[in-house]
Amino acid sequence: MSLPRIGITMGDPAGIGPELVMKTLAHAETHALCRPLVIGDARRLEKANGILKLNLQVLLIPDPAAALFRQGTLECIDLGLVPEDLPFGKVSPAAGEAAYRYVERAVKLALEGAIDAVCTAPVNKEALNAAGHRYPGHTEILAEMTGTPEVSLALISPRLRVIHVTAHIGLLDAIERIDAGLVERTIARGRELLLRAGWPEPRIGVCGINPHAGDSWWRCTTTRGTGR
Repeated sequence: MSLPRIGITMGDPAGIGPELVMKTLAHAETHALCRPLVIGDARRLEKANGILKLNLQVLLIPDPAAALFRQGTLECIDLGLVPEDLPFGKVSPAAGEAAYRYVERAVKLALEGAIDAVCTAPVNKEALNAAGHRYPGHTEILAEMTGTPEVSLALISPRLRVIHVTAHIGLLDAIERIDAGLVERTIARGRELLLRAGWPEPRIGVCGINPHAGDSWWRCTTTRGTGR
């Protein structure tokens, strides 16, 4: 079976995205796991390549079908959106716009079946907002671009798997949003994810909002606070 084709978005071109992408694709292990290609800006990747002295060859490709996926190369679908003089380390509307467009192209390629999955380098939310794209994070961008009405953010490591009932909002807003239906749907999504990942009988623990996972303690302390 062929290795999966992974489209890697370059992230904010003024941030650490170009550096992370270059370092990742310099490892032979990456190419042993997947067939990677980058959606971003080739000139920015060349700058990162020079700074890091990795000597990767950056190749421009028009679409995933043209990729050869060879070790020692970084194949890039170049959107050419980054000004040559864009500084690293500064929030910029131009960088926010570019980061958004990388994700947009990657999602389009995934929905067309040209790539098998999308991996996103970090974006800067302030830069996204400055460019007029008001999202709290990647999760919400991907949901809108794919027409998905409700999504959950999941974090997976070899020893721990976590799925969030809410994400990217403050605690008070989260408490207002959480209800039994949302918790139940999140558990169901988590179970489906685990089943598809190979856990035949997943056990799911649900964390409470307050330390005692109930309202009685809160009512008790409130009553004591009023002197009753």
